[in-house]
Amino acid sequence: MKKLTILYWVFTALYAVFILVSSIPNVMSNADSVNLIVKQLGYPHYFVPFIGIAKCLGAIALVVPGIPRLKEWAYAGLTFDLVGAVYSFISIGVPVPQWLPMLLFFLVLGLSYFFYHKRLKAKALQAGTIK
Repeated sequence: MKKLTILYWVFTALYAVFILVSSIPNVMSNADSVNLIVKQLGYPHYFVPFIGIAKCLGAIALVVPGIPRLKEWAYAGLTFDLVGAVYSFISIGVPVPQWLPMLLFFLVLGLSYFFYHKRLKAKALQAGTIK
């Protein structure tokens, strides 16, 4: 159980930090963030702080203990964000070598989710609630 907990927190903390760091320029409507999202990708200006706040809330939901349903929604929302980002880059013709490293974030998110469910199952087994 201790190994599962350590692995879960390592991957979850890595992903939460990545999401928080990437959301700060969005929340602040940083010029580079606005340039990328509005001018290059073609999204409306109001989308920039919205996606930043949503990412912040998702990262917080990942690291706050308890509230499993909210955590599931956070995993789903952050996955949609990442898929949408990759799709947006592909749709405007960004070369593969420039967006391919984002697959690493899919891996870290997937490992966080995997170990989250492994921990839940291990806790349930310890408590005797499932066989």
